[in-house]
Amino acid sequence: MFKNFKKKSMKAKIGIIAFAVFMILLVSYVLYSNFKPEPPVEYEIAEVVYGSVTDSLDVGGTVESGVSENLMAIEGVMVEEVFVNVGDRVAKGDKLATFNVSTVAEHLNKAKADYDKALNDYNNAKASTENSSEKKAELSAAIEKKNAEISAIKEEIALLEKEVESSGSVIEMTNIPQEQIDAIALQMKLNGVKNKQIEEYVKAMSQVQIPSMSSDTAKHEELMQKNIVLAQLISELSVLQAQNAMTVSTDNETVLDALKAVADSKKATYDNVKKIYDSMKNGWVAKNDGIVTVVNVKAGERFVPVDEVQNTSFDISALLGGQGVDNDFIASLIGGNNSLPTGAGITVESYDDLIVSVTVGKADLLKVKVGMEATVKSLKQEYDAEVIYVGATAQNSGLDINSLMSGTSGTNGAVIKVRIKNPDEKVVIGFDVDIKIKLNTVDDVLKVPVESVVYKNGEYSVFVFNESESKVYKRVITKGSLDDTSYEIIEGLSEGEKVIKSPDPNMEDGTKIQEKTA
Repeated sequence: MFKNFKKKSMKAKIGIIAFAVFMILLVSYVLYSNFKPEPPVEYEIAEVVYGSVTDSLDVGGTVESGVSENLMAIEGVMVEEVFVNVGDRVAKGDKLATFNVSTVAEHLNKAKADYDKALNDYNNAKASTENSSEKKAELSAAIEKKNAEISAIKEEIALLEKEVESSGSVIEMTNIPQEQIDAIALQMKLNGVKNKQIEEYVKAMSQVQIPSMSSDTAKHEELMQKNIVLAQLISELSVLQAQNAMTVSTDNETVLDALKAVADSKKATYDNVKKIYDSMKNGWVAKNDGIVTVVNVKAGERFVPVDEVQNTSFDISALLGGQGVDNDFIASLIGGNNSLPTGAGITVESYDDLIVSVTVGKADLLKVKVGMEATVKSLKQEYDAEVIYVGATAQNSGLDINSLMSGTSGTNGAVIKVRIKNPDEKVVIGFDVDIKIKLNTVDDVLKVPVESVVYKNGEYSVFVFNESESKVYKRVITKGSLDDTSYEIIEGLSEGEKVIKSPDPNMEDGTKIQEKTA
């Protein structure tokens, strides 16, 4: 074969050699392609560094006006002109509506008359109470003296009874003469004792018996007279006690408080009616820049509330009924239901002060404090904001996605309000927006990217990159605060170590990787 090769021409020899080299290279390439090792997977690498981490609460809420101006009208007032419609933007001082208030002037006059009467009743009762203090002291002294007289004559009667008994006389019992009982009842009536008390006294005295002697001696007569005097003293004591009871009731501070509360309520009613009356008399104007959201008045027609009627009075019975004051007495003081039907005629929502309200579960509520910084995102625009209100009580909010996401299972939640600092036309009342509340910032802590942390089988871990070996090893960590980009690392890593970003959770220790370069 070699001899045949030597016989070939130079051109043929070159062709054969070239073909042989090509075949060798082709076979080598095929063998390399089939048996070459797979290159290591490339991963982005992050360094464990010290820095700040800001924990936050992400929730959704609805934009509201922080200043909602409800212009109230009295039912029946005649509307003259209306200058706005729902959706109109108004500036501070713009005219909204005018009225003819003569159609509701009687409401103002009645409210003033009711207040004047209630105030007069209170002042009279207060003066009477002050005067009754002296009378009460006099009656208390008289009752004490009368009790002493009764005790003394009872002792005299007991001695006389012993003397009569030792003399051998027979003692018989007899009723008090009716004319004496009638005389005492008349005296009680003249002293202001109620008929019911007099009737009870007469009935009781009719059943009282006094001793009557079978022998007509001086001792027997004296004993009878002293028993009559005793009955008289008891009657006089009853009159004094009745008068004292009446004086105490007049001096009862709870009743005086009730009168004062009624006067205060009538004043509040009058002040409110006058405020509404004066605002209609002067004509309604916008107090702030904003947008008109409600118009319930129509030019040339009397106003009829279409929303829930508001009353300008309040329930004094609820206020004082638990303090020992009779409800019928309270009702007599108030004089029935004098509530004034009113309703919102025009509502203007201010755009100068916009807030976002959201309901959160109890786990999140405990983290939020008034004054915390926040951001509000609306139509891809972010606005600085601040927490201005954290609800102190829970309310039933139905199915709340925020509670579900935060791990709370119940439907009860509390309201949090956030004020938007510099809103513009992209922040619209009634729109849903995203809120991020900055809960807590920790400084000078170890941190790693959020995407480096893996949660599996109840553990948080990262994959540490060993540069000298180009291999990774799983490391269990203890995490702390979290923000949009980083986790705080409390335990498990040291500054300067490197971890994989977005690792395969099923990666095994010792896996070779290659660092991805930009």
